[in-house]
Amino acid sequence: PERDRGAAGHGGPDALLVLLCDGLGHGPLAGRAAQAAVTAFRDTRAEQPEAIIGEIHKALRGGRGGAVAVVRVEPEAGTLAFCGVGNVSTYVVDPATGTRRSLPSAPGIVGHQLPTLRTVRQQLPRNSAVIMHSDGLTERWRAEAMPGFLERTPLVAAAQLLREAGVRRDDAGVVVAKGPW
Repeated sequence: PERDRGAAGHGGPDALLVLLCDGLGHGPLAGRAAQAAVTAFRDTRAEQPEAIIGEIHKALRGGRGGAVAVVRVEPEAGTLAFCGVGNVSTYVVDPATGTRRSLPSAPGIVGHQLPTLRTVRQQLPRNSAVIMHSDGLTERWRAEAMPGFLERTPLVAAAQLLREAGVRRDDAGVVVAKGPW
């Protein structure tokens, strides 16, 4: 199917791993690339974002490739580790202020032109949300412009963001992860 893909899994006993992949281009080949990224994400034993993207890069060689972002949330420590390649947008949104911090992805294509990978580590504001989306959504959205956005379940928040910021001419993927970290 023609769509971006997201997945979540355990990164050891004290962490949550989250992935978003936007397969390059459109149509079935882009969908296959995104599905291959999810399969590699689920199959890897790696627990750190850089290593996971390295495994996904191997899995996507010879195909379309894609934009990929991986977040590792460590709730007990209140920290996040992030690594991204390509045009997947990733933000940490603070519910107390409504502000969002962008996490920078490196230019490149996982499966083709993998840049030197770099992990960004930072503290998570209490009860914050990690939001990842493909270029099928505009980056102009604001949490404070969507009443109740961060109080909703992750699924409902993702649907609300897709409705408010989705670009009708493109496929879109959204992942929202939140918790009491």
